[in-house]
Amino acid sequence: MPYASYSNARLSHSYSCKPRKTLRSPDREIAFRNQYIARAKTILVLRPFGSPHSAVAYKITEEDGTPQFTVTGRKYTDRSCREFRDDTGLPLFELHRKWSWTNGWSVSLPGCDTATIATGAPRWTLGNASFGNFNLSFENAAALGGKRRDEKMLTLHIERHGNALALFDVVDGDRKVAEVRESIHHNEKLALMRGSRQGYRPAMDVIVMPGVDISLVATIAVIVSDWVFGSS
Repeated sequence: MPYASYSNARLSHSYSCKPRKTLRSPDREIAFRNQYIARAKTILVLRPFGSPHSAVAYKITEEDGTPQFTVTGRKYTDRSCREFRDDTGLPLFELHRKWSWTNGWSVSLPGCDTATIATGAPRWTLGNASFGNFNLSFENAAALGGKRRDEKMLTLHIERHGNALALFDVVDGDRKVAEVRESIHHNEKLALMRGSRQGYRPAMDVIVMPGVDISLVATIAVIVSDWVFGSS
């Protein structure tokens, strides 16, 4: 069954009433790290394994299984930290969970949680966090030289859609530049009922348009997987 038909069959109503934007490349490159900017439309697969507290929590590969990143995790204390590594095992950055009213997450350089390169915050609606919707703000590493730091700052909006099937759009201004969605093809089973989601941690398809850093979108995918499915 085609993806769109299967999705429509599973969704009784949309999590968000906003119309979804179509995938388009950004009008300028967007990156944490320039070497990971996609030159063509790229599809990755995020696969969780072990428990959320295990030494290795995620593998992120191309569709054919070629490794791109691993995401390891320390045991949760007053803050959680996940370490992103490249396909050779070298550290790239760390993702920290913040328990505050303002910033929900921060991304820092390896081994230095004060060297922040990005912050994420849930979006609030009528005093409550809209579960799965958040903003990610960072200094765009791909911005042209000569600009002031404040001119390089960029905020992406992550919008959750769907109910039975989790869909997350990564929105830059008026366009969707990436998408993270619960995978139909890479999960042995899907949790169709709310009661069956206990402990459910699905593989996620990660679609990245040209001009967008795949490590940036992989970070967003880990945040939504931890937040939405790690809390189920």
